[in-house]
Amino acid sequence: MVRVSIVHTAASTSLDSAPILSVEQLYWHANEKAILQDISFAMAEGEFVGLLGPNGAGKSTLLRCIYRFLSPSSGNVFFQGKNIWQYRQKDYAKALAVVLQESPAHFNLSVTDVVGLGLLPKSSVWHRTSKEEIIQINAALEQVAMLDKREQAFEQLSGGEKQRALIARAIVQQPKLLVMDEPTSHLDVKYQIQIMELAKSLGITVLASFHDLNLASAMCDNLLVLDNGQLVENGAPYKVLTTDMLSSVFDVCTEVNRHPQVDAPHITYYYGYQENGHD
Repeated sequence: MVRVSIVHTAASTSLDSAPILSVEQLYWHANEKAILQDISFAMAEGEFVGLLGPNGAGKSTLLRCIYRFLSPSSGNVFFQGKNIWQYRQKDYAKALAVVLQESPAHFNLSVTDVVGLGLLPKSSVWHRTSKEEIIQINAALEQVAMLDKREQAFEQLSGGEKQRALIARAIVQQPKLLVMDEPTSHLDVKYQIQIMELAKSLGITVLASFHDLNLASAMCDNLLVLDNGQLVENGAPYKVLTTDMLSSVFDVCTEVNRHPQVDAPHITYYYGYQENGHD
C-alpha cells in the first residue's frame, strides 16, 4: 500500500500566481433546467481539490464541463490562462487525464495495453511502442504496485486493480491536471484510501469528487461544495467541514473534531433519522 504524508499548508493553496484552472460564472442547462448555476473558482498548480455535494448536486456535470465532455451553456473554463475550447483536442488531452467512477471496458487488452493508451495523446493509434516507452509503462505500473499484473487481461482485474491501472495510464500520460469523478465509490475501504493516496503522491494538480467526506478531508488542500447546482463553500477543510454546512447541505447531524493521525477535520455522524425524522 502506498503511504504518503498528508499535511495541509497555506502555501499549497496559494493563488498568488496565475491559477492552472479557473472556472468563471459557469452555467449548464438540460431541457431549460439549470443544473449548474454561476460556478466560479480557481485552482493553483499542484493543489489537490475535493469536490463534494449530495447526489444530484451537479458534481459530475461540472467535471464533464472541465474535461470537455459537455459544453457550458454560458461562462468559461480556463486552463493555464486559455479557454479550454481554444485548445486542439489532442493538445488538451496531453494536459488533462481523467479517471472515472466506472472503469471503461477494454476488451481483449492487457494491463500493459491499457496503460499504454496514456501515450496516445503524444503519438497516434498506429504508433509502435518503443523500448523507452515500454520502460515508462513498466515504471508506472511499478509505481502503482501492478507490475506483476502487466500481462493480465484488464477485464479480469478487481475494481481496485482497474483503478490503479488507470492511474498508471495517467502517469504515463504525464498530465498537468488529473480529474477524478468518484473513482472509489465501488471499492473496499482499503482501496478507497490507496487510490487517493496514489493520486496525491503524483505531485500534480488534482480535482476529484468524493462521496466519503472524511477521506476528502484527509486528502485535500481545498474543498468545493455543490448544493442544487450552486457552489456554496470553497476553502480549506477546516473552513468548509462545519456542523452547520453538513446539516444544511447533507441534512445530517454531526460532530467535527481533529483526525488523530493527520491535520484535518474528522466527522462523527449521529444516527436515528428513521425514528426521529430529519429535524
